[in-house]
Amino acid sequence: MAASAATVAIAGGAVLGLAGPASAHNYMIASTPKVDGTLTSLPKAFEITTNDKLLDIGGTGSGFAYRIVGPDKRYYEDGCVAIDGPSMTTKAALGASGRYEVEWQIVSADGHTVSDEYAFTWKAPAGFSPAKGSATPPTCAAAGSSSSPDATTGTASGGGDSTASDALFIGAGGLVLVAAVVAVLLLVRRRPAPSPDPEDDTDA
Repeated sequence: MAASAATVAIAGGAVLGLAGPASAHNYMIASTPKVDGTLTSLPKAFEITTNDKLLDIGGTGSGFAYRIVGPDKRYYEDGCVAIDGPSMTTKAALGASGRYEVEWQIVSADGHTVSDEYAFTWKAPAGFSPAKGSATPPTCAAAGSSSSPDATTGTASGGGDSTASDALFIGAGGLVLVAAVVAVLLLVRRRPAPSPDPEDDTDA
């Protein structure tokens, strides 16, 4: 029985060990522009890079969003996002110099939606013609691209997480553990009783 209990404990530990990494969310490790950085020229693309591959089902960009909000509270991105491995990019034409906010949303490799925001400073070069921006988030006009209309307006990282996947991981782990306990109990109950020694009958 002690050996059986040890087997069950090991099986349970393995289940919990597998469930941990599987439910980890992506997080940002680099960006263009940098967090609280200063831009003096427009980059070819604004980029968010995470620690793992992003989940872009069907290549539609569903669930992803990348907004750039100026000091005038207008939007300066074009509404399109491109996902490549762990990175998401968008293009933008900024307005006047000032403090801008990047608001982004991604779908992690584990299927969870994660969103966050950060600020950067824009110092326009001499002769720069500022864009007018948009009062509402733009919609991507390029074929095959999309921008989620329900995208985040800036929340703490992980604020849009769904608990459904976590429940599935926990439920699956519990089922495996219960199955292991039942199997051990059945093996113990089915052990045959020791047969009588024939020599004892002869002596009698």
